[in-house]
Amino acid sequence: MKVKIKPTVRNIFADQDMVIALWDGEAVALDGKPYLSTYSWYMKMKDGKITNVVAFLDGIEFSDVMKRIHVK
Repeated sequence: MKVKIKPTVRNIFADQDMVIALWDGEAVALDGKPYLSTYSWYMKMKDGKITNVVAFLDGIEFSDVMKRIHVK
């Protein structure tokens, strides 16, 4: 990415020691084209700290960027 992904939080859900963050990320890829993706992070918490994270993202958008930009 040319710039860091700018997050926009859609919602945060919490139940006991699990917190789920649903957010959109926006940036500009190295080829100058926009990058827009949706993420969800599932975070296990203990004593106010994250102990484990499982993250999901838009696989189609991610694949598109990886096809366009070759990492050296």
